[in-house]
Amino acid sequence: MQQALAPRVNDAEMLAYHAFAARRHDAHTAPGTLAALLGTPHSEQRNAREKLDRRETDMGAGTVAAEAIALLMRIASAHGVGDLAARVHHHEPTYSASAKQSHMPGDVLVQKTLSLKCGSAYLLATGVGAWRISRPSRRALAARDCLPASANGSFTINPTSFDVASELGLAPGMVSPFLKPGLASRLERVVILEPVDIDATQFAVSLSLFESLVLPVTHFVGIISDYLSAALPHLPQRIARLPPVAPSS
Repeated sequence: MQQALAPRVNDAEMLAYHAFAARRHDAHTAPGTLAALLGTPHSEQRNAREKLDRRETDMGAGTVAAEAIALLMRIASAHGVGDLAARVHHHEPTYSASAKQSHMPGDVLVQKTLSLKCGSAYLLATGVGAWRISRPSRRALAARDCLPASANGSFTINPTSFDVASELGLAPGMVSPFLKPGLASRLERVVILEPVDIDATQFAVSLSLFESLVLPVTHFVGIISDYLSAALPHLPQRIARLPPVAPSS
């Protein structure tokens, strides 16, 4: 089941992944570079933003958009999260949530986001840790009006008909609700899954294939909801709680 939920990675995507891995110590990706830009004094922030824009141009789908990073930082600050530059965690390049988890400190769970096709509609579902969508989960989502009426039992995880690179401008393994503000795509809604029964105090947001922003898990729903409201106000969002996963016998 876990294998079925892993992102589909073709040869071209693997070449891109290895290219990012090979150049992770260049001017854009050296450890601490992004953190230094985010910690720039107010008087120099215009220059830092220009560098973030150039970073986005050069790295392409390997990074979250500069505009998205800047907005995420403002929203996290509004939630009372301080010292954001120090919260950037540099790690080996990864293209899946499970691989990234192996590089996280013990009290940090990665944010995992899946693209879904329900009937004719495309959605994102995002949560903390190794959550999965089971049949009881689908019933719970339907009961909370999280699934479109067109679903009619049709449900596909990571559909091949929805290419995240062309639709969302993101590399495999970086599927995320922190999309570029104003982005036009075929997404119809985002489902935010409340963290429940998890043994972690923080979660990690992918900023690139090799950089994550670590934030308090208590602000997970609020930060994502506020971000979507500001960046993509046309995109409906739903908040839901998945039922506990039954222990395997």
